[in-house]
Amino acid sequence: MTTIARALAKLIEWPARRMERKLFIVFLFLVLLPVGLIGYMSAERYADSIEANTVTYVSELSDAMISKLDDYILDMKKISIIPSYLDDIRIGLKRSNVFYALRAETEGNDGQEAAASPSADGILPEEELLRLEIQREAESSIYFMNNIKQGTNSVYLFDRYGHAYFALKSGGVRGDLERMYPQWKELAQEGHGYPILVSTQEVSGRPSNARYVFTVVREIVDTSFESIGTIAVDANIAVIENIVRDLDKTTFGTTLIVDERGRVIFDSEKKYLTRSFPHGELLERASGLEGSFHAVVDGRPMLTIYKRSEETGWKMIITVPERELMAGAVKTRNLTLATTLAAVLLALLISLVLIIALTRPLRTLVRLMKVVQSGNLDVTFPVRRPDETGLVGSAFNRMLLRVRTLIDDVYLAGQRNKEAELKALQNQINPHFIYNTLESIRMTAVMNDDTEVSDMTHLLGKLLRYGIGGGTETVPLSKELEHLKLYVQLLNYRYGNRFSLSLPTGPFDGELPVMKLLFQPIVENSVNHGLEDGKPTMDIRIRCERNGLEHRFVISDNGAGMSEEALRQLKLKLEEPERSRPSSGSEEEDPRGIGLRNVHERLRLRYGEMFGLQVEAEEGAGTTVTVRFPAEAKSGRERTS
Repeated sequence: MTTIARALAKLIEWPARRMERKLFIVFLFLVLLPVGLIGYMSAERYADSIEANTVTYVSELSDAMISKLDDYILDMKKISIIPSYLDDIRIGLKRSNVFYALRAETEGNDGQEAAASPSADGILPEEELLRLEIQREAESSIYFMNNIKQGTNSVYLFDRYGHAYFALKSGGVRGDLERMYPQWKELAQEGHGYPILVSTQEVSGRPSNARYVFTVVREIVDTSFESIGTIAVDANIAVIENIVRDLDKTTFGTTLIVDERGRVIFDSEKKYLTRSFPHGELLERASGLEGSFHAVVDGRPMLTIYKRSEETGWKMIITVPERELMAGAVKTRNLTLATTLAAVLLALLISLVLIIALTRPLRTLVRLMKVVQSGNLDVTFPVRRPDETGLVGSAFNRMLLRVRTLIDDVYLAGQRNKEAELKALQNQINPHFIYNTLESIRMTAVMNDDTEVSDMTHLLGKLLRYGIGGGTETVPLSKELEHLKLYVQLLNYRYGNRFSLSLPTGPFDGELPVMKLLFQPIVENSVNHGLEDGKPTMDIRIRCERNGLEHRFVISDNGAGMSEEALRQLKLKLEEPERSRPSSGSEEEDPRGIGLRNVHERLRLRYGEMFGLQVEAEEGAGTTVTVRFPAEAKSGRERTS
């Protein structure tokens, strides 16, 4: 039982991903299979009961037929004993024996030869009169015996010398008496006064009409137990035919009666009369007193029922064609199976409707969940009924509403946080720049007391107005490059024209929206950390390019560059989280990369973690900084500061 339970559990677990399969398997095991099995078993049981009832019915009929046949043969045996008790017959047979014995002695010939041709044997007139008198005495009661039992053909009496005495009937006298008498006499003598049953023989009565009879022979003895002759009682095979006719009509089959040696006594089809039955295997299976079995006879399946007579030893074999036997059962079985199939199909249809009705809302809910997993929260489960599925759908809708509300709250909070961080970063950059610029103006004022101070101050005003004014987070690329040119011009005032700036030479979109103060911190970092003391000038080059779905601006210089360790530290500094930075640091405490980190964080805050700065450098060969942001960035993303 444990193994069966595990197998069923595995079968149910196999389609675990689909509720429809589970429910269908449940319906299959609980409804469809039981109904189908019950219908099939009922039909088969009905067929078995029909066969059993047929066997019982035919067995009872065969018992009755065997009993009738035994009674008939018993009556024939009783008829065969009558001559032993009738004086006329005994006296007539004794006189016949004496007469033919004297004839044999007188003529020296066999009594049979004398009887065969009276005129040739020279029977005298007085002897002929005596023979006729003896014949009348012997045949005086044969008329009576012929009519005792209906169906008896003829009664034949024989003296010890084989002379026959009989009474004519409508059926005529069989013409093979001389041939059959030696056999009958031998059987009668072996019986020692008891009747002997002889199987069916074909007799020739009229030339145009063959007849079949079976015979009871018996030795006739007188009161002194001396054999005085033989009696043979013929019975027409029609007697048996009358007995089995109704049975064959009822079963649509055939009836066969064979003796102990397998010779056919009666065959309702009259195919094997007086011959040995050709289907020996059928006789072998029909062993014992009675029984039934299935067999194939002449290519047709038959139900065979047999019964053996204890009186005669004859065996009655009844073959019933299974097709005719099961015709009614087949119709009933087909009707039952058709009804069962209709019920199963109806149950299957109802189960499929129920399965679809139960699982369709769940499939809809699963589909909506997959849509939500892809990021689309703008879905709603249609609640149609206040059942369990409806309750789940309502809860799902409330959950999505709550999630959307929370996302909106988080988004607003994040936007405010980004704006605050951007402002803080800008405020961090602008004071740093103002400090350096003012220091340059101070040094210039000390060293040169001329009009350059006025120009530098003018440039400083423009730079300040660009950095802290404008009210936008993004500006056109051309405006950002113009600001960078002013910044480099101011640097050249400070450092004595030691910097040259090369802007993109190829065609580019001057209206491309870029983040404000994008290039100036990068150039400032190059100036502060890339200018070598022994090198008179430093070239700064900017080029723009489009790579797939992103814009790239490459800012390179030919300054001092940096070592591999310094580059590694700078990259780590760019990627370190905000919370890990010192809260009170200054440029002197952390001099390298503060401008780069600010630009990098602003890009990531605005466009996402995939974008920002990439820094490559080689000691003594300059530094290259690549700015990356998405190509779909539009000026519409600007927001009021």
